[in-house]
Amino acid sequence: MKGLKSFSALAVFLITLCAFAGAITGGHLHLDDWGYTYGCPFVKDGLSWGNVARAFLDPGNGGIWMPVTYVSYMLDISLFGGGWRMNHAVNVVLHGVNAMLVFAFLLAAVNRLKVKDKGEGDASGSPSPCASRQTVLACAVGALVWSLHPMRAEAVVWVASRKEELWSMFALMASLAWIGFLEKGGAGRYIATKSLFALACLAKPTAVCFPVLAMLIQLTLFREKRIRIRNFAPMLIISMIVGIMAIISQTNPTGMERVDISDTTFAWRILNAAVSVGLYIAHSVVPAGIHMDYRAVFGGWPLGGTLGLVSCAIAAALLLMRWRAANRLPLFAAGWFIVSLLPVLGLLGVTGDKAYADRYAYLPAVALSLLIVVLGLKGRGAAIWAFAVALLLAETWVLLPVVKSFSSDYLAYSRVLAYDPGHWRALRVVGCECCARQNRMDEGIEMLKRSLELRPSQTTADSLAYTLACRGRDGDFAEVKRLGAVAAATPSCDKGGMMLDALGIAAMREGDDAAAVRYFSASLVAPRRTHSNIHAMLNLGLSLANVGRRDEALKILAKLKGVANGKVRARAADACAKLAAGEDARFIWQ
Repeated sequence: MKGLKSFSALAVFLITLCAFAGAITGGHLHLDDWGYTYGCPFVKDGLSWGNVARAFLDPGNGGIWMPVTYVSYMLDISLFGGGWRMNHAVNVVLHGVNAMLVFAFLLAAVNRLKVKDKGEGDASGSPSPCASRQTVLACAVGALVWSLHPMRAEAVVWVASRKEELWSMFALMASLAWIGFLEKGGAGRYIATKSLFALACLAKPTAVCFPVLAMLIQLTLFREKRIRIRNFAPMLIISMIVGIMAIISQTNPTGMERVDISDTTFAWRILNAAVSVGLYIAHSVVPAGIHMDYRAVFGGWPLGGTLGLVSCAIAAALLLMRWRAANRLPLFAAGWFIVSLLPVLGLLGVTGDKAYADRYAYLPAVALSLLIVVLGLKGRGAAIWAFAVALLLAETWVLLPVVKSFSSDYLAYSRVLAYDPGHWRALRVVGCECCARQNRMDEGIEMLKRSLELRPSQTTADSLAYTLACRGRDGDFAEVKRLGAVAAATPSCDKGGMMLDALGIAAMREGDDAAAVRYFSASLVAPRRTHSNIHAMLNLGLSLANVGRRDEALKILAKLKGVANGKVRARAADACAKLAAGEDARFIWQ
């Protein structure tokens, strides 16, 4: 039987890797991926004692304190040289490891629940102490149902979601160590549980829920009604410390204004939490319409509210119908699902505008796989296995396009717009991609205008102004000046430089070269530039030449003759040649 367990665990690992192999690409999402990795000051240079210390001591980076996750990104760079393909590969391998841990956890839980399958047990009807062949195979199928579900794609393919994989991995390992401690005792298992729990918290503060999960395991799987405080005190202390650090990081993100985590009414937060739980259940059963970045409608009826509440009510009704005083399965499954979701339901306050997220169901969904395993063991042979195979094939068929959608911002947010046409962030991202790379500038500008109308945002205004300046039709320059009135009056207000670039392009195209010089000069010293400098440098050099400051222009343009961008390099070289030859030419924006 031990050989079958090892073979099943390996099969679960390899099948998971094959299913997610398409995730290993050179693409990434700009949302958080760059800020957590190569744009993070203490990650981009790889592993070092100084960087590790900064990961622990700078809780505000990215608005989340997760030093162990940051250390994993450092290891990507130091061990493998970095690169998005390697980041994705590590995520996929971690998911495969988690699939094996889920398999082991399901086996442990089923064994504790004393679920009998066909042919298991002795003549008296007592369950055998060891899992049977059918139990092992059923748990392997349950682990695959969990790992191949389309809702896992967000946690695996999105580089920034590695924190979900890491905290879940440590939490599963801690759960197995805790079960071993409750069964056999031992200081080693006790210390391992606490250490793995601490690592889970350091990977993502969501792990503060683990002490309650540990109590749930003890009360249900072991039927122990007496809770010894000394066993849980260290975990509760860790949870309190990590919870405080999480609040500090979320309310005081580095480089941004302070955030109020209680920006909505408590009644609305309860409604949104109930809807979110229902939608997690509904999407787990029928993964139709899943996408990233589900938005919240503050103070109003949540998106998908009716479906969410109906699903929640149906789940509660089924739970009550199946409830038996001696049946621990409903209590354990429901408890595991709800408790592991509690930290991300927004009950203590909603930060940002995310209502819920597929990645948050990464660990909670293990409870649903446990239900599938137990129901499968109670069913009849051939029909159950046929259903299991059909379910896995259906999951894989839905999973593959979802995995592909995370390979770029355009694909990811185009999927969002397909199901939520009023998503302001998706309109902005897809609009920018249409303008910059899809050669669909008119369509992109309309998306940006719609996004700005739905949710006024300086970032959206900057992108809209820049694309309008580049298009340059009747009325576009006037709109650029309206959007950039504040930056035009006080250039230092534009911290990212894009609005100043837009004003500079508009001024250059209208022949006001002196204003263009002023705007581009201010843009290049913006403290938080979010885009390349080379186009602004080229435009500044050409504008300086137009106002007669040829020496300064030559100095700037000469630097651009070695850049990688072929068009910029050619334009700079051509301008340098004309200036050196003393030609009296006016350079225009192109």
